Amino acid sequence: MAKKPLAPLGPLFTVLNWVACAGWSYVLYQLLTNQYSSYPNLTDVDEHVQTVVLGLEVICIVEVVRIVLGDLPGNLVLGLVLHAIRFTALTQILPRLQNHWTGPAVIASWAVTEVTRYPMYIFPKSEACRSVRMVVPLFTFPIGAFSEAYGAFLVLSTEDTPSLLKMAIWIVLFVNGVLGPTMAYPALLKKGLPVVGLAKKRDTTQSVKKTE
Repeated sequence: MAKKPLAPLGPLFTVLNWVACAGWSYVLYQLLTNQYSSYPNLTDVDEHVQTVVLGLEVICIVEVVRIVLGDLPGNLVLGLVLHAIRFTALTQILPRLQNHWTGPAVIASWAVTEVTRYPMYIFPKSEACRSVRMVVPLFTFPIGAFSEAYGAFLVLSTEDTPSLLKMAIWIVLFVNGVLGPTMAYPALLKKGLPVVGLAKKRDTTQSVKKTE
């Protein structure tokens, strides 16, 4: 087994996992309390919450770097595309959609996804944490992808949107509207459905025997 190049930084990454999990939990709490206090009126995502999310996304970038260096398993291309879209939505799309439902929907879908993802890293031997991680995106991914795409479309339809941003938005729409449903979501279904008993789990023992 190859030694992980960043193994000495393991304690630091553990701390970052805890910080990220706590941070996304805080974001989710703020979203829920803000929406509850303003019900039935819609309230926009607080600027403070957006700043916290931006900081948490920086931690996600650290994880992408770890994937590049072979220190963390994961899909590099998916990670790069996903977080590029998040940064675009966070810094360019959502600020142009004041008091619109897409803001809370997008941030909430991210928060729920991350709150259920980090426990798998913090407790890597927990089958329950892993199972939750596999199932939750089956629900949060469609909500987040649709909300991001719809918000992007609204900004694209605005006359004063800069041309460079429009190009970026077209990429977001293509990824969320075409690649997401045809490539990303089927991959999530393949991992999540066996956990809830709606598909057969892959028999790894047979494949191991064949390679022996």
